[in-house]
Formats: sequence, structure tokens, C-alpha cells
Amino acid sequence: MTDSTVTVRPADPAEMPALRALRRDVFADEQGIAAELITDEHDADAVHIVAIRDGELIGTGRLVAGSSESSTSAESAASAGSAGKIGRLATRPADRGAGVGAAVMRELERQARDRGLAEVRLHALDSARSFYDRIGYRACGEVFLEAGRAHIAMRKPLPVLRTALDTDSAALIELIGGCFAEYPGCVLAVDEEEPWLRRPASAYAEAGGRLWVVELDGAVVACIGHKPHAGEPSELKNLYVAAAARRHGIGGWLVGMVEEAARSAGATSIVLWSDTRFLDAHRLYGRLGYARTGGTRELHDLSNTVEYEFTRSL
Repeated sequence: MTDSTVTVRPADPAEMPALRALRRDVFADEQGIAAELITDEHDADAVHIVAIRDGELIGTGRLVAGSSESSTSAESAASAGSAGKIGRLATRPADRGAGVGAAVMRELERQARDRGLAEVRLHALDSARSFYDRIGYRACGEVFLEAGRAHIAMRKPLPVLRTALDTDSAALIELIGGCFAEYPGCVLAVDEEEPWLRRPASAYAEAGGRLWVVELDGAVVACIGHKPHAGEPSELKNLYVAAAARRHGIGGWLVGMVEEAARSAGATSIVLWSDTRFLDAHRLYGRLGYARTGGTRELHDLSNTVEYEFTRSL
């Protein structure tokens, strides 16, 4: 993550001394935690994130990836339902209140998500509980003492990507039907117009494509499809994100994944069609570099759908 003044990224090995110095300033000097507790045996294998402003390290945190740490497959890790633990979150006092801690947490969560972890957990200072509440964490259990201070265990489910199955039919119908219901006159007529939803994985495979779903806390909350076309642009299809799961970067993540699949298939561009009523989706595509071509098509369906064509070079 980068803005005009702060960059948040994985730490370089050469930054570890400065990272530990910041921890010492915050945890030992400011909070009175014993210095020997600041660094432990998990540091060697953890993912360390730093926030840098004007060449100075102003924030840090770490992720211990747990049981999925050795897996190279996000889908296989997700199937294990594994969790990561976030900790050692520290921000320089002068930079607090400017969103540095939240930015470090977003990057830690992204790192966990990319490793296929189904959730992240942490032990929050009870005095900092409201911060974690605001960014989607929920308390588990009672307050307890750790390192001499009151803490509370908290967790946050993460979106988990996997290939769709035919048994996802009912969940996909509910997801897409819910998205359609947000727009007056938009109707999901499965058997009449979208019979592929009765056997989604097989239908995509028979067309040479692939469909993915995203689960959040065990429920399907998003989907996206990719259909390669030899010698022509790849096609991005069926991007839907449930209303409750929006504003968390899932749509952009899925689009980026399909773009990588398209590149791997040899495509140099992507095309997609989107209902003229889906204005939020159009804004997302615009932010991701897609542009309308001027092409439109009428589907002559029960929803009286007219679609815009969008494209992006890879």
C-alpha cells in the first residue's frame, strides 16, 4: 500500500534491527512489557510488515502463518481451515491517529489471505479493543492477563478462494439472485435463462473456462469466471459480490486473479459485459483500468437487460 507519504510493505531483512527498535520503544519503554518478551521464536518465520515515511520506519506488525505456512497452494491451505496470528503491532507515537496501524493491519490481512488462511486471530490490549472493533475484529472469550496487561482474544474471518463445484449451485443462485434484487426489474430466471447455475463447475469446464467462489466464514459471498478464447481477448464473467462483503477489496482481488489467468492463457486483453444498471461495478472496473468500448448488446430477457462492453489491455 502506498499513499503520498507512507509506504506499507513486507520488511527487508536489513530493516529488522529498526523494526525491533520500534517494538522496544513502544512495548518496553512505553508500555512496560519485559524486553525479553518483545522478540520470540516465531520471529524467524513470521511475515513482518513495515510502514515507511520519508525513509523512516514508523509502524510494524507481524503475521505467524500457522499450519498453512508450508503450503504453496491457497486452495489447499483454505481446505485445512487454517488461521494466522497477528501480533507485535506498533506505531511510532508521533504517527498515531493517522491510519498507519490500520494500513499495516490491511497488509497483514492481505498477506494472510494470499496464503489461503481462513481467519486471523490476535490478542489485543483491552484498551485498544475499539480500534480492532472498527476494522472488523470480534472478541472471543473473556479478558485475560498477558505480559502483565489486560488482553482480549479477537478474530476476523478472511475471504477464502477456491474453484467452484457443482454443489455450489444453491449458494450461487442465492448470491446472484441477491445481487439482481438490488436493481428494480432485474430478475434471475435460472431454468429459463441461466441454466448453467444448476451445474456451474461443469458448465464452465465444458466451455473451456473456470469459475471460482469466495467463502467468508463458511458462506459463499462472491464469484468470478474466466473464459479464454484462442486468438481473441479472454472474457471475464459473472463477477458478483454479496452486499455484506463489499468494500473489502474482494472484487479487485478477483479481477486481478482472472487477469493473471488470462495472461497465463496467452491473452493480451480482457473483455467483459456489464448490465447498464450496475453502476457500482462500472466504477470498480474504471478504477481497475477498464474502459467502455462503446459497444452495447440487448439480451431480450425477462430483465430487459442492456449491457455495456468494457475492455483492458494486459
